[in-house]
Amino acid sequence: MRASTLTTLALLAGALCARLPAAEIPRPAPDLAIPLPNGKQIKISDYRGKVLCLAFILTTCPHCQKTTEVLEGIYKDLAPKGFEVLEAALNENPDVPSFVSNFKVPWPVGTAGVLPAIDFVQFPKDKRPLVPFVVFIDRKGMIRAQYTYGTDESFFEAGLDQHIRDEAGKLLNEGAKSSKR
Repeated sequence: MRASTLTTLALLAGALCARLPAAEIPRPAPDLAIPLPNGKQIKISDYRGKVLCLAFILTTCPHCQKTTEVLEGIYKDLAPKGFEVLEAALNENPDVPSFVSNFKVPWPVGTAGVLPAIDFVQFPKDKRPLVPFVVFIDRKGMIRAQYTYGTDESFFEAGLDQHIRDEAGKLLNEGAKSSKR
């Protein structure tokens, strides 16, 4: 009986996820402005020419914290090749300075509203998204891949480091200068 119930729930969850309209990929990245704790703001267009991993997070979310920790190692390896990371906290009044300090985050972390983040990733407004949202933007400002926890668990579970490296590497290689003439 229990196995049957679990199977039914799994199938129902799969059917619900299958009904979510897919975001258009690739598409131009909206020029979202992310306010920083120092009062300045950073815009997505500031990263033109770089490969950007934009993560919408909750500073208190364990999945978001794990994603930040994984990104920190990847960033050290790939930043010299043109890989950048930007995080935007969606929780109300997040303690961004403590988050940055606790997780030793070397890239900008700002804030964003939930609705602008949902619009950015084209998530259906009638569904409740889970965080993090991880978006990969190429050197030309095009969103080339995105993953949302709760919809794309396989990306976030085992192999998160490799999944992020694969997406970043693919985009970094596209912009690599050829040594052939």
